[in-house]
Amino acid sequence: GSITPTRVPLLYQAGLGVVALAMVLLPLVYIALIVAMGWLVWWHLVNDTGIMENVHGRAVVLALLAYLGPAVAGSIFVLFLIKPLFSRAPKATPSFKLNEAEEPLLFDFVEKICGLVGAPVPREIRLDTQVNASAGFRRGWFSFFGNDLVLVIGLPLAAGMSMRQVAGVLAHEFGHFAQGAGMRFNYVIRSVNGWFARVVYERDHWDEKLDGWAQAEHWGIKAIFMLAKGGVWVGRKILWCLMHAGHAISCFMSRQMEFDADSYEAKLAGSSEFPRTAERLRLLSAAHGAAMQDAYQTYQNRELPDDLPTLVVWREKTLPEAARVGLQKAAAQAKTAWNDTHPADGDRIKAAAAWQAEGVFHVEAPAAELFSDFAATSQAVTRHFFLHELEVPASKVRFRDTASLLRDRQDADSSDAHLDAFYQGRFHVMRVLPVELCAASLRHQAGNSISLMGKSYEEQLKRYNALQETLLQQTLGSDLIRAQFTLPQPGEFGLTTSSLRDAEAALVQTQSEIGHLALLMQGHETAAATRLGALLTLWRERQTEDAQACRLDRLLAAQQRLSRLVPDMMQAHRARRSLELLFGNASNHSDGSQLERKMREVAQRIEVAARHSIGALGDAAHPYLEGHPPIVKALHLPEDADNEWGRVFQLANVCTEALIPLLIRIMGDLCGLALAAELEPQPSPTGQ
Repeated sequence: GSITPTRVPLLYQAGLGVVALAMVLLPLVYIALIVAMGWLVWWHLVNDTGIMENVHGRAVVLALLAYLGPAVAGSIFVLFLIKPLFSRAPKATPSFKLNEAEEPLLFDFVEKICGLVGAPVPREIRLDTQVNASAGFRRGWFSFFGNDLVLVIGLPLAAGMSMRQVAGVLAHEFGHFAQGAGMRFNYVIRSVNGWFARVVYERDHWDEKLDGWAQAEHWGIKAIFMLAKGGVWVGRKILWCLMHAGHAISCFMSRQMEFDADSYEAKLAGSSEFPRTAERLRLLSAAHGAAMQDAYQTYQNRELPDDLPTLVVWREKTLPEAARVGLQKAAAQAKTAWNDTHPADGDRIKAAAAWQAEGVFHVEAPAAELFSDFAATSQAVTRHFFLHELEVPASKVRFRDTASLLRDRQDADSSDAHLDAFYQGRFHVMRVLPVELCAASLRHQAGNSISLMGKSYEEQLKRYNALQETLLQQTLGSDLIRAQFTLPQPGEFGLTTSSLRDAEAALVQTQSEIGHLALLMQGHETAAATRLGALLTLWRERQTEDAQACRLDRLLAAQQRLSRLVPDMMQAHRARRSLELLFGNASNHSDGSQLERKMREVAQRIEVAARHSIGALGDAAHPYLEGHPPIVKALHLPEDADNEWGRVFQLANVCTEALIPLLIRIMGDLCGLALAAELEPQPSPTGQ
């Protein structure tokens, strides 16, 4: 079949040109500001020499500061305004490049889509692990006046969509390039917006130097550089305003370009396929987030999946129904805002339906069949992503067969279900007691105690959760106050005032309430630990293989070590949250040296808590890794961190992202064994 090119009204193209021109004018406005500030500094030096006349004694120093101070501060301000003009984006590692000789079917597929859409054929096809596809100028501005394009295809699309759906997605991307002028206007718009966003938020060593100079001991020098810092702050606010002005100017046209590109998708794959493709993109995007979380978890044990797209598809298939419904509901309720660069899905689906296009490509075969060896390509792209794009050191991780990883994730999901079933929704990782094997007969008494205390424990647990959240917020607020921040709304941090004395008193009060409540909760928790230990004894007695008994021993040994370390690990978690908050507000602090001292005090809390946790693990064996090495050998300890702060955050990660999840997994597996023992019928006494 063939596709009729979407007619772009002359007014629309003229609008794009006007927007592109406006985007070019914004940097010119910024340059004019630089010239004006430079002229003001020069004017001051030439015309305000009278400040130095008729002054004697100590007044000379003051006059000199009054004359040179604004000139020095203004010059620094101008230099910091000029600096962004030469700011270059960091060079990103290119994604995985395909060889046409190795993938002839895919290249032919892309070429035919380009022919139907009327777009230039890309000179390169690259692959990445995102749930997206994109087409752009291969060499940036150097390709601006030619048809030198590169296509990037996210492999999760090929792994989880049909050929028809992938063809539609690619037709959308090439639809942007079907109109040469519009494509180039859009590139100008996006480039200017990207430049503004980068220079507004980017910091470099010159910003750090200025912070240091502003801490000078001499009040006069300090005043000059503080004035310069104020000017730099004003300059960045001006850039911020220009950035948002550019964004506001370009948003409407960006949305119209998306509608235009959508028309090509509808014409190629059919209007009826458009909503199904949109739904697949939503589901795969959600699954991609879950898969990356899986990869992050395995990274804590020095492992990574060897096939990320396959993991994404598995996560999509196992996405809970509630999550699917939530995504669908959110998409249905989404509205296009004036400052959105893309229309809401609902608006796009309506526009695609209005074309009433039958489509010219209806092949429903899996898109993975476009590749000569999809599994091998997927693994190669995954390795490229982790080792080159994320720069994970190859010597520090091993790539694990994704099939075995999927089995492990399924086991982990089952473990969560067992935990919920055994504790009847009353499990809290901070209330875990060490589990000891005990007489199997105690399980009945313990079960009765749990039943009697269950309702009151639920209420206590709700109160405990609320107090822990209050403790966290009060800790954050107290650390901000210690760092000399003023809290405009102390109530947001569970405090009544911004006084350090009041904050510390509130912390003591909350900790006291938590301690009192913990005593009330102890009866139920002891009964639960006793019941678990009794059922595990029963399970062990029924095992005929030593391997099963050894498995239980490893689980118990690790559980007993980890459960005793929970207070330290949570202390590291709270300190990490404080450190993140201090970093996030660093630009609002007037005294960088003082802030750094306070941040180091918070970092020391992480060091003490995490180091104690790691040291106390001793030689406890990892119950899940092959060969069962010591748990500490499987951790990403921070010697490899790039800087001091990275080392501290990595230490906190060991507690919150590795040890706490490991404890929860172990508890779930112990509960699974206990439930199995409880469900297994008792053997009849001999002779009956």
